[in-house]
Amino acid sequence: MTQGDSLLSTSSAIIHEAEQIRQRYRKLAPQDALEDEKDYKTIVHTLDLPKLAAIFKTKFTPDGTCKSGQAGLKEDQARIYLDVYGPNKITPPQKENKWIKLLRMAFCGIFNILLWMCVLAMTILLFAFDDSKQEVRAEAGIKPGSPGFNDTVIELDEAGGDDIVTPILLSVIIVATAMLQWYTEMLAEDAMEAMQKMQGDKPVPTVRRDSAGNRMSVQLSSEDLVPGDVVFLEAGDRIPADVRVLYCTDGMEVDNSALTGESMPEPRHSHTEKPSQPPTEARNLAFFGTTVLKGNATCVVHATGDNTFLGKIAQSIKTSYVKSTLEIQIEHFVHFIAGIAVIVGILSLAVKVAQKAALADIIQYTACALFSQVPEGLLPTVTISLMFASAEMVKRKVLVRKIDAVETLGCVSVFCSDKTGTLTKGEMTTQDLVVVKTTPQAIGREGLEVVVREHGHWPKSAASVCDTISVCGILNNGAELKKDSDGADFWSGSPTEVAILRASSEVQGGPEAAQLLRSRPENAKIFEIPFNSENKWMLTIHGQPSSGKVTAILKGAPDRVLKFCAIDPASQAKVEGEMQKLMNDARRVLAIAKREITSPPAKFEGTGPEDCNFSLKDFDFIGLYGIEDPPKEGVAEAVIKANNAGVKVVMVTGDHPDTARAIAKRINILPKAPHVHGDHADFNVIAGTQLECRVPKADNFTDDEPEENVIWWKKAVTHARVFARVSPIHKQVIVQAYQKYGYHGIGDICAMTGDGVNDAPALKQAEVGVAMGIRGTEVAKDAADIVLQDDDFSSIINGIEQGRLCSSNLRKSIMYTLCSKVPQFAPTLAMVFGVPEALTIAQVLLIDIGTDIWTAIAYAFQPAESRLMARAPRHPKLVKLADWGVGVYSYCYIGMLQCFFCWLMFFLTPGIWDLFMQGEDPKHYSKEQELTNTKGKTMYYWTLMMGQIAAAISTTTERQSLMSYCFPNMALNAAFLFEVVLGLAAIYIAFMQNAFDTAAVPVQYIAMAVSSLVVISVIEELRKALFRYLEANSMCHWCLDNDDERDVSSDSEGDYSSSSYGSSSEDESDAVDHKKPLLC
Repeated sequence: MTQGDSLLSTSSAIIHEAEQIRQRYRKLAPQDALEDEKDYKTIVHTLDLPKLAAIFKTKFTPDGTCKSGQAGLKEDQARIYLDVYGPNKITPPQKENKWIKLLRMAFCGIFNILLWMCVLAMTILLFAFDDSKQEVRAEAGIKPGSPGFNDTVIELDEAGGDDIVTPILLSVIIVATAMLQWYTEMLAEDAMEAMQKMQGDKPVPTVRRDSAGNRMSVQLSSEDLVPGDVVFLEAGDRIPADVRVLYCTDGMEVDNSALTGESMPEPRHSHTEKPSQPPTEARNLAFFGTTVLKGNATCVVHATGDNTFLGKIAQSIKTSYVKSTLEIQIEHFVHFIAGIAVIVGILSLAVKVAQKAALADIIQYTACALFSQVPEGLLPTVTISLMFASAEMVKRKVLVRKIDAVETLGCVSVFCSDKTGTLTKGEMTTQDLVVVKTTPQAIGREGLEVVVREHGHWPKSAASVCDTISVCGILNNGAELKKDSDGADFWSGSPTEVAILRASSEVQGGPEAAQLLRSRPENAKIFEIPFNSENKWMLTIHGQPSSGKVTAILKGAPDRVLKFCAIDPASQAKVEGEMQKLMNDARRVLAIAKREITSPPAKFEGTGPEDCNFSLKDFDFIGLYGIEDPPKEGVAEAVIKANNAGVKVVMVTGDHPDTARAIAKRINILPKAPHVHGDHADFNVIAGTQLECRVPKADNFTDDEPEENVIWWKKAVTHARVFARVSPIHKQVIVQAYQKYGYHGIGDICAMTGDGVNDAPALKQAEVGVAMGIRGTEVAKDAADIVLQDDDFSSIINGIEQGRLCSSNLRKSIMYTLCSKVPQFAPTLAMVFGVPEALTIAQVLLIDIGTDIWTAIAYAFQPAESRLMARAPRHPKLVKLADWGVGVYSYCYIGMLQCFFCWLMFFLTPGIWDLFMQGEDPKHYSKEQELTNTKGKTMYYWTLMMGQIAAAISTTTERQSLMSYCFPNMALNAAFLFEVVLGLAAIYIAFMQNAFDTAAVPVQYIAMAVSSLVVISVIEELRKALFRYLEANSMCHWCLDNDDERDVSSDSEGDYSSSSYGSSSEDESDAVDHKKPLLC
């Protein structure tokens, strides 16, 4: 062992060596890189092998293959490097402790804080009144056991203050609701971890040296790799770190779609690049998380973990946070309710002061009047609605990581979607086979026949018409059919080769037929010139030379292949015409030709037309392959469904604009006929180069952006349907632009779907980030709120309905809960005018906590109305869950109807009118007068309960008639039954009569109060019928649902210009003004 090696055994030497490593590694960064550089900058692609070896203190063989001899790092070096750089893994986003998360959910939400204040105030009142009772007993000289003690206790209890059940029940509801939400999100986290474990990495073949310098071939976990390690990669391998290619086979290709969004494979070589070449575009670099599609390579690791390109992107998204629409809505609702509650509390205080009531009574009535305005059932309704929607989405393979993303999904007005792997399959597929009709010589006269794959299958005629082109496609092909560890078949090789082999096999009858065809002696491959970037073609020769005849097959770029074909100008024009048609449809086009070679040489040699020992002339043209990454099944229909729901789908991709345009037309994002004009034509497809000078000056758009940019972006977010050739930062900027300038300047609610690392910043920026579960990278999944476990775009469009249903049910629940607040407060106000007490605090709490809360929760299970997805989305900035429209409906309409019937039944109670006319102080009532008043209060309470059932029936639908909707919610029906049973129990069971100050009343009066339920329900049905009539006849833009919601079902299929969000200025006069308030 040398002295230098022995130094490594001391701690001081290790520290010294570590600092040297850091200094050497800094040399790999360009001079303009900052110390805390967040962008990906390196010059490793510009260095030759000796300089690389010197910087990393590693060894390479002269040819770079490193297949034999000394190569790689020494083991003790690698250990120190691992200590310096850390494991080769991206630091995951910091996760909140699960117990702290539970406490936060229970105690820190703004609505939770409001409810806990109610609990605290109730508890304080409980103890305060306990002390006041003792004082009253002491002043009266009444002691336990003395005559009249029990009667006094009952009177004091009836006055209130012993209600310990209410704060306990409310506390249990708050905590239980938080636990439900916490449990749901924990299940989602567990599912994510299970998915990650299923996608484990395989060991990486690596070469290192022992302490004596001897070669060691080892299999390392990707986490144990360090800069300077020499690794070996082959087709199908996932690249375990950022690497510099030292050696690779000709035609090596990698799949960078996870980083760039481009579906086309990218070639790789081992040559040194120019300093002007950006590292992300250098072809001698390969990146962590991408895949080798074709060829083999020897590489040196130059960046690991957070220092990789993928790691830099992951770091850039950790600090981003967008508040969900539900959080905004709940915050607004708390302010709304707090304002109402304060007004009611002040009025109650004024009433009690005017009555010269005792201080304890003033405090109690004021506090209870204030608390009665708080809808205690909203919190569990929100959570259960979200849980129910989340569970329904899980059935469709949609994993909700953040539960309130469900409601936000229902508000989405723009879907920005990556193309590759999201809208398309993410795999190259042969869609068209163009073949000669009779002979190659007759092409100019007869033309060519085009066979198109339809719905994933070739027509029956393909077996005969395409026999020659499919046989040639099978033989002249570098792809293979292999079996994975589970024994399942899969295609291995370059995506283009796989696409041709798969299509050719299907035409011939399947993979087995292709394997049989290749195994025949006359088809044996005896020579090959592989594809390379200079020739742009590959050639194979098949047969038995001893037979005196072999077949040469040539496949590659059409312009290169046609040069070797015996083809007349007319025929070539026909071929080029068909080729142009395919290219206009964004197909990648390859041509194939063959010729018979008679008297073949004993041994074929050569790499091109210059040095081959056989002729490369007079090939017969066979046909063309049209290849593309096709749309997924169901995507076109899902886009139409989104358009009909008023949601604009925008494609955001790194692919070429022509490719993106062609795919967008096929999936209805762009109209199939080019009938657009003006700004539509200029902005419907925007290239990344147009965005370079339009990015915001800061991290996000501000009000100080140049006026020219503001005007441009307003047109872009209105008319654009495709953004092509965009970078990762462009994707984030596009989402920010929609959030700033969309929806007529209010800002769109954006969802972003994607699977690659390049999508992660935009996924985090959007209100709803949706990642693909199968193709998606871990960085994309960590950034997303929702993960599609089956990568089906259609599932998330269906999820919009669940989100809208959740939002609609929350709104209905709020409307129902607030209806009772007016008749609950009215008796307190009426007492100023000498009206006998009509409703006690205990009865108010019995309604709020005993019945209303469970009915409100039951709304979580309410099915959707028939036209829920025929409306535009609710924008949370325009239409709140609780706004003045809800207030008008609940307080001024249903609430007033309830109030009318409650007072009607109250004064119809025998003796009440006389008691009112006498104007006697309630403190001086006789026993008979007290019983009369109690019966009146009972009728008021029972009528209010019937009114609340009527309110629940009325708010069951927003527009649809109950005659067609009926009563499908069994939970709500059960809540109705429970209300009736509990109400009757409170009236006729003795201990409940004492607790809630009720008395038995004749059955006919109970039946009379039921009429209020019927009348209110009929009035509401007539109102809905009127509004349906006005809407059907285009006589009214305003409607009960205050949201908005224009009926968009008439939008034409694929015609994006009919969407209210993409309408031009000429069309906007016909669109609904989303800023206009609604009537009821």
